[in-house]
Amino acid sequence: MTAAPGVSAGQVRASDLPAGSTATDYWRAACLLAFSHAAGLSWPPPGEPQRARAVGHWGCNPGVAWAAGHLAQECDDDGFLLVVGTGHAGSFTFAHRVLRAGGAAADVSAAIRRYGAPGGDPSEFLAEPRVPYVGGELGPALGVGQGIAAARPGLRVAVVVGDGECETPAALAAFAHHDALPPADGSCCLPVVNVNGARMGSPARFSPERLRGLLEGMGYAVLCSGARGEDAARAARRAWDMAAAGEPVVWLSVTEKGWPAPAELGGRPFHGHYAHKPAGLDLASSALRADLRAWLSALNDPPVVDPHGDVPAHVRRLATRIRTELGDGGVTVPAGTPPPDAPASTAPMPAVDRVLARRAVRVMSPDEGSSNRLDRCLAAGLVTEVLAEELCSAWAWGSVEAGRPTAVVTYEAFAPLIATQLTQYLKLLTARPPAGRPPLAVVLTSLGWGNAPTHQNTDLAGTLLARADDCPVRIAFPIGARSAAARLDELLDTRDAVAAIVCSKQPLLDPPDPGGPAVGIRLPGAGIDDAIVLAVGDVAVTEALAAAALAAPHGVRIGVVALVEPGRLDAATLAVLRRACAPPRPVVCVSWVATHHLAAQYGAVRAEPTEWLGYRERWGATPWDTLAANRLTRWSLLAALGRAGCPLPAPLLRPAGVPPGLPLPADLSYEVRRL
Repeated sequence: MTAAPGVSAGQVRASDLPAGSTATDYWRAACLLAFSHAAGLSWPPPGEPQRARAVGHWGCNPGVAWAAGHLAQECDDDGFLLVVGTGHAGSFTFAHRVLRAGGAAADVSAAIRRYGAPGGDPSEFLAEPRVPYVGGELGPALGVGQGIAAARPGLRVAVVVGDGECETPAALAAFAHHDALPPADGSCCLPVVNVNGARMGSPARFSPERLRGLLEGMGYAVLCSGARGEDAARAARRAWDMAAAGEPVVWLSVTEKGWPAPAELGGRPFHGHYAHKPAGLDLASSALRADLRAWLSALNDPPVVDPHGDVPAHVRRLATRIRTELGDGGVTVPAGTPPPDAPASTAPMPAVDRVLARRAVRVMSPDEGSSNRLDRCLAAGLVTEVLAEELCSAWAWGSVEAGRPTAVVTYEAFAPLIATQLTQYLKLLTARPPAGRPPLAVVLTSLGWGNAPTHQNTDLAGTLLARADDCPVRIAFPIGARSAAARLDELLDTRDAVAAIVCSKQPLLDPPDPGGPAVGIRLPGAGIDDAIVLAVGDVAVTEALAAAALAAPHGVRIGVVALVEPGRLDAATLAVLRRACAPPRPVVCVSWVATHHLAAQYGAVRAEPTEWLGYRERWGATPWDTLAANRLTRWSLLAALGRAGCPLPAPLLRPAGVPPGLPLPADLSYEVRRL
């Protein structure tokens, strides 16, 4: 490492630093800016404290700047897109923005002063326009970079992740399955590991030797360099050449965490995991300030920052070759024509498949394409399957950021694995200006009563519903196959959003869908409804209509209100629903998600308690047994309506577990209206 053994705190010599080059000059300027940013020092260096405390992170920033500078120096075209895996590199992001765009010293000092201060900027950046990935969760960055490169022809992408990030399932899966999602024509995705030996609070699990063995076992050529500029330049040049040729290559850039700071600052260790955050630095200490002045002065010798805070033109030019924002551009659409339409089905998922294929939506899915009825998408070559939900989600993130419509299709049982990524993406969309990107679509299939007990879980639907009020998220529960097709078409036309659709694979009733967040459905005939079923989900709608069909010959009218987008009930729709569901009319709520996820929507329609039936952790040997265990059969609904005060004759009050006496006719007619 560059700090010579035995050199005391604050006494790093200029001769200990890497030999001068454009890349190392960029790195030194970036380190000076990044440390000043985290420590709150005025600009230009060595600066004086402007805040009472240091905030944010330091340890990973020098290594990221070292790799980025050499990648830019050795990239022989007009530059590349840099994706940084960790949000802990926020001070590097700040430094690079200043080096690229410039700025008066007073303005830079003011921005440093605001960082982490009350009313100022948060300690991890999020709202930068058109930046396709900002790390919060560690791990997805490489998959996001691969998704961008696969969707955007002619783009070089470099992804810098930490050795700690390499411990995460998402990063390991992205390394292992890079060949499943190849780059578009003229594009490449180059992974770089910032190997600094430390995680946030402890040593990293992977040494450089273990990382090399692991990655070579996955088929990569592994290039390795340390803190010598000429070695880093050779590694960067070779890595670009191999990546552009389509060869799997990884560059391990090995530098100690905290470098080029001294081993101690102000009498405290400041290398390894001790350098992760500068929060322990006592900025009021005269000894620390002396150490900082000595070190920052040495780091700026020979000067790369002048007394006015400006950097040389060659550093500025190099910085312009490193782009962190993804501009507009074309996307890759596969050639070929989907097969002809199969016979019409009343199962919603084949309808979803037709829409995805017609619109050439790229589909990322675990090994479930066939079982999820994606026959047309599979035939058209639109589906990429890897048994790693987190990686499928990261690929989709990168693909939609590059402008390619993309969907993740998965079973509910495993879908919560991607909840944190979707939450991070929603934060990104909420914080930055609109970029006009297609939605990150999620298709959830096979809820409990359509599959085995191991495949039951409604938590992702609940997570998205919980964010529907204040985030750009839409989640639709279609009422049948035609509804699924129409709603998905609408969702795919949204921009800068997460759009989810929850539907079944089994044949169901298929009412027409007039649109809107809520739909009213009645069997034909005159009269006022004796009771109302509020239903969420296609299975719930089918069972509610079945209950209505069973009750109709006995002179009992049951109206069904389907909340198709319960997270988007507007004031006008709520007013109609409140009138329809007003006391004393009995109302029962039924959903194929856990009922507490819909408490806000149910409460907005009818404030006083009513019976809520929905998913619970219960199951049986068949889908019907599971429906019965969850009290979601037509007979369960009739019993619940009876308890709520609806007068029902004895033949309709059967045990919930009794299968239906006869199937419903496929030509059952409805009166459907938008509420």
